[in-house]
Amino acid sequence: MNVRHEFQPCAPPPRSEPAPARQIPGRLRGAFLTGAALAALWAGLNAGDPASWVVGAPTVILGAAVTLLLPPAVPNPISVVGALRLAVFVAAGIMRGAFDVARRSLEPSSLRPGILIWHTALPEGGARRLFALTITLLPGTLTARLDGGTLVIHALERSAVTRADIGALEARIADLSGLSVQKGRS
Repeated sequence: MNVRHEFQPCAPPPRSEPAPARQIPGRLRGAFLTGAALAALWAGLNAGDPASWVVGAPTVILGAAVTLLLPPAVPNPISVVGALRLAVFVAAGIMRGAFDVARRSLEPSSLRPGILIWHTALPEGGARRLFALTITLLPGTLTARLDGGTLVIHALERSAVTRADIGALEARIADLSGLSVQKGRS
């Protein structure tokens, strides 16, 4: 019996994603940068007290080590112009809020507190969380809950001005992240 076998070379195995061990240098760099930032913050807050490093050094090391336990985050592109616009908007909002609180303490009958429901067009992730956090910096507002794309906001004034401020903030956050979103829907 004459049998002939022809063998074809095997295709190389498909490439798989790199093992998490390959991401460690980037994560170590992140932990180092976090440690450096925490050390600089500690040094700035306790400039004249070298003995404070007895507590500060372990705190900095622990804070940097915790970043190794966190899942790696995908960085979002940030617009420098958008960051400046957001900073000016937030600073103005904080100042308006301070004056608004002072005015309302003298005239409490002007309060019309209530709950606003806001449906954001920002994608899930850092931009949406930043939006939820910075709402609290607007005059008389506090994010009570973030559930998917819906925010429950407690407001001292349920007016069109408050809704316009929230919409403007959402636009600034989108601008910061290089996103284009429609005006928020409430």
